[in-house]
Amino acid sequence: MRLAIIFCLLCFLASCGGPKKELLPGRLSADSVIPRDEMIRILVDVHLVEASLNLQKDRRGNVPLLTQNYYQWLCRKYHMSHQRFRNNLNYYKMDTENFSKMYEEVVKNLNDKANKPGRPGKK
Repeated sequence: MRLAIIFCLLCFLASCGGPKKELLPGRLSADSVIPRDEMIRILVDVHLVEASLNLQKDRRGNVPLLTQNYYQWLCRKYHMSHQRFRNNLNYYKMDTENFSKMYEEVVKNLNDKANKPGRPGKK
């Protein structure tokens, strides 16, 4: 009986060996986490894209094609897949306090862009 327990324990320990990527909460490996500052820039761009799409809904009928094009552009700009963005968004949302602070920065960046001198419609 003791020999069987030791054998099972050894098998278990042997299966734990080898290089493996550490998974963070939300099934995200440590090397696929988008850095916080970059994620803030991405979120700013996402909100600008969404605002543009909302304006286009009143002007054009092919919003789904525009949506696809805008999000493909975002993925190319930040060298990421849509899945990677969603995984990172879910990862950051798990820490609500930090995510709220990130969104404060997103809103500040959007306000700065809206109030930037030389912007069309601004005096």
